[in-house]
Amino acid sequence: MHGRGLDVSKKNTPLTTRQQRAALASADADRREAVVQELEAIAAGEATDVIRWDAMGQVQLTPSDQLPERARRSIKKVKVTPNAHGNTIEVEMHDKLSALRLLAKHRGLLEPNSDDQRPSMIGINVTGPKVTTYEVKDNGEDNEDDAQ
Repeated sequence: MHGRGLDVSKKNTPLTTRQQRAALASADADRREAVVQELEAIAAGEATDVIRWDAMGQVQLTPSDQLPERARRSIKKVKVTPNAHGNTIEVEMHDKLSALRLLAKHRGLLEPNSDDQRPSMIGINVTGPKVTTYEVKDNGEDNEDDAQ
């Protein structure tokens, strides 16, 4: 694949969001398809592809040779930090929402319809409850004097 120094045919080649957008707009159909496949893998990737935990809180990592392809593509970074109790392992995934947004835009799901080119106007009429005023008179001695 040739094109502005970006080879998306290599597995696990990280692409920035800007590079993904540029590739999706490319005239090269193979390049677009490679980026779409990468974005689909990121969008479909789940944490449970990489780690498992039970009701007791025991966490297990899936061995790298057993990871599904979508999981390998959706992993952004793995960080292992030694500590007094063994190793702390952090797994960071690519941004799923960004991948979904790019795919939706590429497929025209976020594009406005031709009818939607005009501004939206929504009329809202708010009517409050009907107000009734009552006058309360005291039936005490003061009122009896007024009545006589």
